[in-house]
Amino acid sequence: MRRALVLLVVPALLVACSGSKSSRTTPAKPRPTQKQFVTEGNGVCLRSDRAIFELGRLTPDPMGWARTAAAARRAVADMKRVTPPAGKDAPFQRLLALGQKLADGIQQVHDALVKQDFAKARKAQNAATTTDTAIHRQAQKLGLTFCQQLLTNWPA
Repeated sequence: MRRALVLLVVPALLVACSGSKSSRTTPAKPRPTQKQFVTEGNGVCLRSDRAIFELGRLTPDPMGWARTAAAARRAVADMKRVTPPAGKDAPFQRLLALGQKLADGIQQVHDALVKQDFAKARKAQNAATTTDTAIHRQAQKLGLTFCQQLLTNWPA
């Protein structure tokens, strides 16, 4: 009998001492309003665009493309720190995925230029331009007005 009582009490004490799961977790970060999200998201795009503008116009020199790819990766990392308002998680994740795809595409242009494979570089640039257009559409859906702008150093 005493052994049975110990077997019942010990698990009960362990549960009581451990506390409930909800008391150990931190409360969820409050979601921003749409206006706060737009302000923060547009700020990321504005800073990114300024950084890209300062790099100058892109040419067949791979160095400019390397710098632009690095700036794009920084912009994606900065945007990942933005929290979308409630109900906008999926469209925001799509925007982030497109941003990563663009950064990868710019890197592919660079890599092709290093190898002096101009046909591959042109193809990669066209694909990156298509991704950039998709980003603008996704940004528009999210209300990120400044993020709808074209990258300022891309050749026409």
